[in-house]
Amino acid sequence: MRALLISNSGRPFLEHCREAIVDFVGPARRVGFVTAASLNNEKDYYERAREALAPVGLTVEHVHWNHDPLAVVERVEAIFVGGGNTYALLKRLQRAKLVDAIRDRMLAGTPYVGSSAGSNLAGPTILTTNDWNVVALDRFDALGLVPFNVNPHYLEADPAMAAHSETRDDRIREYHVVNPNPVFGIEEGTWIRVEDGVATVGGRGRVKDFRRGAPPRWHHAGDQLFPEPNGP
Repeated sequence: MRALLISNSGRPFLEHCREAIVDFVGPARRVGFVTAASLNNEKDYYERAREALAPVGLTVEHVHWNHDPLAVVERVEAIFVGGGNTYALLKRLQRAKLVDAIRDRMLAGTPYVGSSAGSNLAGPTILTTNDWNVVALDRFDALGLVPFNVNPHYLEADPAMAAHSETRDDRIREYHVVNPNPVFGIEEGTWIRVEDGVATVGGRGRVKDFRRGAPPRWHHAGDQLFPEPNGP
């Protein structure tokens, strides 16, 4: 299973990560772009991805969750799930029977790229998203491609600026009261690349590694997140 989990799409759109995307997908040249997380015009979102990836030789097909998406998922060579509202993304994919379809392609070796909400979707659940559940989703199990959860757009609070406030770290600690799996907070401009069961950091920022019962740790580009290099 192969996954590239990007914190954000950036401005200009995908410019900071498109070389990493084309390197990751390897010989694949036909990419299916899933726009289901967008609460705005999905066609416009697809066009932005198509224009951004054309200069690196990738042909992008639109995977629209209610316009015959299963056929597109079956014929493309890589899947890219874009950002937006994570709850809307998962609800629409559930409705379109795309969760199983995408998971099956990924487990068969098709490369998976996610940005923001698309990165959240790769884990066991989406419960470490920053989004609001504006669509009243009631089933939170995600693709389960990786054994950790992602918190994209991670920003460490400055204690001097946010004294006594509830921080992102507090929310992740609450998650670990109930759930045992690791959570990786990914700063902007940063991604996690997963191949052959090994997750490594890429990009210009850092990843904060949260484990139940342990203090969080920072990792930089090139560091191995999972499995832990010095683990059992």
